[in-house]
Amino acid sequence: MSGHPTALTALFIACCLAGVGVAAAHSQSGAVAQRQPVVYLIPGLSGDAFYQTMELGAQQEARRLGIRLVYQGSPYAFSPSAQAPYLDAAIAHRPDAILIAPTDRRALNGSISRAVHVGIPVITVDTSITAPLSVTNISSNNVESGALAASALARSIHFKGTVAALSTQPGISTTDQRQRGIARQLRRYRHIRYLGVRFDHDNVTEATDVTARLMAQHPHLAGIAALNVASGDGAAIALQSTHHPGQVQVVEFDADPLQVQALRQGVVRALIAQDPRTMGALGVRLADRWITGRRHGIKKHYRTRTVVVTRSNLDKPTLKRFLYSGG
Repeated sequence: MSGHPTALTALFIACCLAGVGVAAAHSQSGAVAQRQPVVYLIPGLSGDAFYQTMELGAQQEARRLGIRLVYQGSPYAFSPSAQAPYLDAAIAHRPDAILIAPTDRRALNGSISRAVHVGIPVITVDTSITAPLSVTNISSNNVESGALAASALARSIHFKGTVAALSTQPGISTTDQRQRGIARQLRRYRHIRYLGVRFDHDNVTEATDVTARLMAQHPHLAGIAALNVASGDGAAIALQSTHHPGQVQVVEFDADPLQVQALRQGVVRALIAQDPRTMGALGVRLADRWITGRRHGIKKHYRTRTVVVTRSNLDKPTLKRFLYSGG
């Protein structure tokens, strides 16, 4: 038997090599077809329990759909200057989609426009922007939620007395809308005097000082509506330090673990709790529809639920989903 392959053997080897090449080509094309989509979620504040709960919902939906979710944002400040570098970094990685909770209605429009220009769909969650750049927006009905807060506050002071609102700063879509809802609803109560809103720049220490000044200037202050977590925490600290918890009724937005504890202790009268878990899950689901070309029927806005949580209904199983996860 010769040590050289016959013509038939040579033909067999060539066919085998061709088959390997075809298999490799199929394998490579399959890898491209099966590439895992990447979606970035950029929160307003990465360590905030609201956004951490949003991430939980988003991660659960991403695992179900085979999407890799990247959660990154500023741990230090809720502001456009703190958030913009994370958005710019996400754009540089060219993900399949970006979910973002913009920290200002206008300041991030330029970066979001750049993302859209390079073909990255953007979905805004929780907050929104003025420019018509996003695929859709997912948020609470914040005007209606402000009215809920005003009603809860009015009930807690028996529909008479002087009240005020505390908020972070002008220019944030959610808190601006809550202010409108509160002011509109309080006008319905003839015996309630509304002092308007005071700003604390999302700083607990400043919110504490603002609350202390309010109580000093208005000794008969009956209630405070706190439109975000820092405002509520500052108000609670001021009331506890002046030994006035219960004398001034506080209704707060959101339901992180510390806020729930304050509610149980009677420092806070009611919490206006949102549904960030659903916001995150729905955001990923809609991103997946956009990425895979199933875009027909995607609406420009989706509303998620808001509920009033009090000591009397706090432990109801139906409200568990509205209490945020910490850490």
